Parts: sequence; C-alpha cells; structure tokens
Amino acid sequence: MKQLKLDDLAKFLTKDRKKRIEHVLSNRTRAISILLEDIYQGHNISAVLRTCDNLGIQDVHIFQDGNKTALSKGISLGSEKWVSLHIKDRAISKKVYIDNLKKKGYKIISTVSSSKKGSINLETTKFPKKIILAFGNEEKGLTKEILDNSDFFLTVPMHGFSQSYNISVCCAIVLSKLVSLLKTQNKFIHLTDKEKKELRVDWYKKSIKNSKSIIKNLTK
Repeated sequence: MKQLKLDDLAKFLTKDRKKRIEHVLSNRTRAISILLEDIYQGHNISAVLRTCDNLGIQDVHIFQDGNKTALSKGISLGSEKWVSLHIKDRAISKKVYIDNLKKKGYKIISTVSSSKKGSINLETTKFPKKIILAFGNEEKGLTKEILDNSDFFLTVPMHGFSQSYNISVCCAIVLSKLVSLLKTQNKFIHLTDKEKKELRVDWYKKSIKNSKSIIKNLTK
C-alpha cells in the first residue's frame, strides 16, 4: 500500500480552500481548551463547538455521564468537524481525567455564578500558559467533583435582573474576551508545526467529497 501524501490530497482542493485552511491553522491553539459537563440541550453543545471553531479553540473535553441524547444531537450538526472532541469514558472518574489533564500542564478554571475563594478576574488576571475552561449544565452548573478539583474560579460579570447566561452565551463571552486579551498581549500560543501538519492532513480529508474512496485509490 502506498503512503498517502499531502500533495496527493491537495490536487482535490481549490486554491481558496487551501488558503482558508492555512488561515484557520494560523489562528488555532491547544493552550486553551473547553470542558463541558453534563449539558442537557444538544443545541448548546453544538453552539459551544461552533464558538470554539470560530475563536480558534481546537480541543473540547466532554463529560456526559448523564444525557447521552444531548451529546449525540450536539455533535450531529457538523459543528464537531473542525474541532477535536475528547469524550470521557464513563468508566473513568472525573478526578482521574482531570488529574491527567493537569499532568499535561493544564490548570482548570471553572466558571461559577458567584464569586468564591480562588476567583479570578478575566481582564486583570495573569493566566497560566495552558488552561481548561470548565462549564457546567444549564440548571445546576458544575458538580462538586469538578469544583473540588479546580485550580481557579471565574465569575462572568452580569448587570441585569436575570443574573444568568445561557451556557453557550457564557462560553462565547469568556472565550471571546480571553482570546482577544491574549492576542493583544502577544500571549496567544499557536499550534506547533507538528500539530499543524496533523490537522492539515485531517482537514484536507474532511474538505474532499467522497474522500474515503479517493484515498483508497491513491494508496493502492
């Protein structure tokens, strides 16, 4: 079997498509990731994935031990195509999963509705180089297990009577401000060349209609 080369796939893409892929790669990061815990509504999962894609966040970790239907609906709308989903196995505890993320250098920042000890300010805090922003479900927020294993807490300012945001709106606000802030301060950590190469191949494949049959012919 022949080894698949990027140039072989490139022949099936337009110049504009290849240019778009390079633009997206140049604005992607793995230093900021999202963690979603037991989201009830599939459209909220989908909205968060779209936000991540558009703001350059490559990795989304999903803890969906409860409502599996919401997860399947959320990732069936095509939003997951350009981000990397990491879905926690139900056999693995949340603490073990989080500990593994911390071993990779990530700090867990949990979003909460009211300030508590360890709370940070989105605009004035000096953020760690690698962070996971955690968002809980629409009604109860994050569970005690997530909160107990968090490094910091982030409260999103609210000045209205409702004192609450839809989770997808909250995620969009936090990510938009954080990404803008880090880019302004030249602290936005881009993908490595190796990471770009891996994603480039993946996105080329996903950009080609009937890619499976085409790849099969190319590697004969």
